[in-house]
Amino acid sequence: MFTKIAPRYDLVNSVMTLGGDKRLRREAVRMLRLQAEAEVLDIASGTAEIASALAAEYRFPISYRAVDLNAEMLAVAEGKLERLGREHPRSRWSQMRGSAQDLAFDSSTFDAAVMCFALDDMDDPAVALAEAVRVLRAGGRFLLIELALPDSGLLLGIMKLRLLITRRVAGLFGLDPVAHMTEEVESDRGAEYSITRCESAGLTLESQARYHGGLVRAYVFRK
Repeated sequence: MFTKIAPRYDLVNSVMTLGGDKRLRREAVRMLRLQAEAEVLDIASGTAEIASALAAEYRFPISYRAVDLNAEMLAVAEGKLERLGREHPRSRWSQMRGSAQDLAFDSSTFDAAVMCFALDDMDDPAVALAEAVRVLRAGGRFLLIELALPDSGLLLGIMKLRLLITRRVAGLFGLDPVAHMTEEVESDRGAEYSITRCESAGLTLESQARYHGGLVRAYVFRK
C-alpha cells in the first residue's frame, strides 16, 4: 500500500489534515524541547517530513536518523535529506531501511524518537513501542503523532461524512491507500487509549496537543 502511495504521500497527508500538516509537525517537534547535538530517531519515517519540521524549528545542530521499511518511501525522502544537508550542513541527516519492530540500534542511543501517523500500521504496535523505548536514553522523549476524530460534535459529523465520501471516491479510482487512511481515522479509540498503551511500554506522559479540532493529536512522553 505504501509503495503505491509513496509519490503522493505528502499530498494525501495535506488533504487529510486540511492543509495544515507541515505546520502541525513543526509545532509538534517543538514539544520535544531538543538541545544542541541531540540524537533524534524518526521511526517509520516515510518521506521524512519530520526532518523538514526539525530543520525549520531548531537552528542548532542535531543528528537525525530515519528508519522505514519501505524502499519507495525512502527514495522520496532521499531528496529531502540531501537538500537539508546542503541547507543545514552542521546537522547530520541520514536514513536506513529497517523495521520499527526490530530497530538496528543499541539500547539507550537516542535523545528523542518520533513516530508520526504510523503506530497503528504496525503488525504489533506493542513491540514497536517497546523498541522505541529501548533505544531511548533515560530521560529521552518520545513524540507520537496520530490521526484522530475531531473533538467537536459538529466537526465530528462533518468529518464522518467527508471520510465516507473520500473512501467511496477512492474506491472508484482504486486509491486503496487513501481509503485505508480514512479507515484509520474512523478507528480512533481516543486519547486515553493512546496514553495508556504508551505508559504500559514504560513511558510517562509529559505533554499533549490537539490540532484541527482534534483531527490530529500529538503526545510527548518521557522515558
